[in-house]
Amino acid sequence: MRECEVDGVSIAYEVTGEGEPVVLVCGCGQPAIAWQLEQVPALTAAGYQVVTFDNRGVAPSSSPPAPYSIDDMVRDTLGLIDHLGLGPVRIAGYSMGGWVAETMAIRHSDRVRGAVFIGSCNVATAWEKAITTVERDLARAGHDLPPLFFATETLRYLPNHELQDDTVVDTWLALIGDQEPWPNPGRLGQYEACLAWSNDLERTRAWPSISVPCLVLSFEHDVDSPPARAREAAATIPGARFVEIPGASHLGVFTHGQAVAAALVDFFTSL
Repeated sequence: MRECEVDGVSIAYEVTGEGEPVVLVCGCGQPAIAWQLEQVPALTAAGYQVVTFDNRGVAPSSSPPAPYSIDDMVRDTLGLIDHLGLGPVRIAGYSMGGWVAETMAIRHSDRVRGAVFIGSCNVATAWEKAITTVERDLARAGHDLPPLFFATETLRYLPNHELQDDTVVDTWLALIGDQEPWPNPGRLGQYEACLAWSNDLERTRAWPSISVPCLVLSFEHDVDSPPARAREAAATIPGARFVEIPGASHLGVFTHGQAVAAALVDFFTSL
């Protein structure tokens, strides 16, 4: 793990493999190491150099005082790309990271060779705005909640039929049930960034202006970015591809990692 400083914020990153660069941007609260399970091995095997990093607010990157914004995280991403001396990059972002990739494609198209928006490209649903408001308010209150609360916050993203399967739930709880709670100010900062983005409809009006090749990658059971809304968004982006991964929920990057990796490799090699 290496570090670089961008406007006073320390960004922890890793570079794996050799070839043309791919930058993977994490979702809200996601540790960058999660990309190493499926996506990084598949992309490096396909001949790419892969850059992964922890967004501000997630250790070991620094957690400056809240609030954060998606624009802050775009600047962090651009600063890291500049630090590494990379030219135009292929970029993929998951959930909140998809909003970073989307903003890059709109405002910094000269820095982007192609972009993938994973579980992220849609007009925000009432559910998404409500649950993010709750998460923001809990973080703002600063209460010490038990680790099981945060584990169940993650599990809510599973499809309903999996939540009714005790083996599935018990397996997930064994993996994440005793993790340390995500501390402030990073938790508050990222949730504030997510809520501001979800309530900003102006961003959706910029989709038709995107000029770089894009893939909108959706999951069948995603409650935050429902495939119907993701498909509608993709239809407004000139030339964008749309792919829906069956059986997956918003956690599809982890539960269906091979399918996500295959979609990334297929799209990036077509550019």
